[in-house]
Order: sequence, then C-alpha cells, then structure tokens
Amino acid sequence: MAASFGLASALSVVVLGDESGYTATQHQKMKIAGIEAMWETEPAPAGFAVFGIPDIVNHKTNYEIKIPWMLGLIATRSLTQEIPGIKELVEVSKVRIRNGILAYDALQKLRKDRTNEVLKKQFQAHEQDLGYGLLVKRHHDPVVGASDAQINQAAADTIPNVAPLFWSFRIMVGLGLFFVLFFAFAFYTSAKKRVMHYPWFLRVAVVSLPLPWIAIELGWFVAENGRQPWAIEGVLPTYLATSSVSASNVWITLIGFVVFYTVLAIATKYHFKMI
Repeated sequence: MAASFGLASALSVVVLGDESGYTATQHQKMKIAGIEAMWETEPAPAGFAVFGIPDIVNHKTNYEIKIPWMLGLIATRSLTQEIPGIKELVEVSKVRIRNGILAYDALQKLRKDRTNEVLKKQFQAHEQDLGYGLLVKRHHDPVVGASDAQINQAAADTIPNVAPLFWSFRIMVGLGLFFVLFFAFAFYTSAKKRVMHYPWFLRVAVVSLPLPWIAIELGWFVAENGRQPWAIEGVLPTYLATSSVSASNVWITLIGFVVFYTVLAIATKYHFKMI
C-alpha cells in the first residue's frame, strides 16, 4: 500500500508540476526565463537546458546542454509559440515602467481633482502598468521624474537570482524523477513479494528519507525566488509589501514556536520510554 501510494503521489506531482509550468508561462514569464537561464529569445519551440552554468555578469549560459523542443512543448503546448528571454522581458519592463509612471502621476493628481476627465483617461490607459511604475520607488521617490538610469535599474530588478533558481529547479526535477523510479521499483518488488531480496534497496530507502523534504524546500525556493521582485505579480513589489510587525515580535514568535515544539518532542520521547 505504501509503494502504491508513493507511486501515485510521485506521478501526480509530475502532472501538477507540468501544469504549474504551463500556467507560469502565461503569467510569470520572467520566472520561466530565469529557471531556464534563457537570456535570449529562442525560435519556437525552445529547448530545455538539462545542464549549464549561468554567467550572470555576461548574461549567457556556459556549457549548456539542451533537449530540443522540450521546453516549448511543456511551457506552451505548441511548436510555434515563442518563450521570451530575459533580455526581451527587461525591455518590455522598461516600457511598462514608463507607462506605470504616467498612471502613478495621474492617480496622485486625481486625489486632488477627482472630476478631471483627462486625468481619468490617462490613468485608465496605463492602469495595468501601475505596479511596474511602483518599482521605480526603490530608486527614486517620488516615482514621477525618474531618470532613464533609474528606470533601467528598476527594469533590471525584474530579473530574479538566476543561478540559484536554475540549479534549484533542476535538482527538484531530478529528485521528482528519482521518486517515480524508486516507488515504481518498490511497487514491483512488493507485488512480487521480493523486497527482502534487495537489501541494497532498503538501504537506499532509509538514506532517501530526507529527500522529499529537500524537494519541497527547493520547490518553495523556485516559487518564491522566481517571482521576485513581486509580492503580487505585476501589481505589488515585494519591498512595498513588507509587514508592519517589528523584528522583535517576529523573533519572539519564532523562539516561542521552537521552545513549544521542543518541549513536545521531549515529552513524546519520555512518554514512549515509559511505555
């Protein structure tokens, strides 16, 4: 039963991961480009980089080994749709930042003159890019009046930390494939009642206990690091979404949780000793 559940779960994660990748292609294009360390837009369908060493300074990936067409098929479900590269997306961000500044300017003025139809039209024309305009606030406050250099800085902020993102994703995927093979073998040997004939497999099973946790943490890293600098994609930058809770309160809460669960762990261990 454990082998059956493990195999079903591992296969389900593959399907759900594939669906997540397709969704991210529609709404988080920079995350997909960062995961692939894809600096330039490739002709469709794009290949999937199995291995490579991202060069952040020179904006290229060295020693790249690709599986042709694979990324295009997974991310777009087609052979004709392009996946934009990092450099192209940065240029798009520059345009959206400029539009966002216009929306921000109109919004500030509308607070003083709510009946101004010209300002309303200006805001409505660029409303979808307001979040991009807020990216400038990190480099120039107020947003209006930012220089070209500051806009370029804000656009560069949309690039996630490519190298850790690239490797975290590949290790996560590698572990996922390992789980499928592991549980497939476990299911086969269990069905044949021959598990005990493979003591090496039992040793691998024990050593593999931390791997699902590692895969989960890598998945969270890819999800959260890959969407930076956004708390809400295209709407709210992370640095504007910080909590008002003080650092001391966060530390007190964290220490409280650690102490509480440590006491529970000790109590549980003592209880089983008594039994």
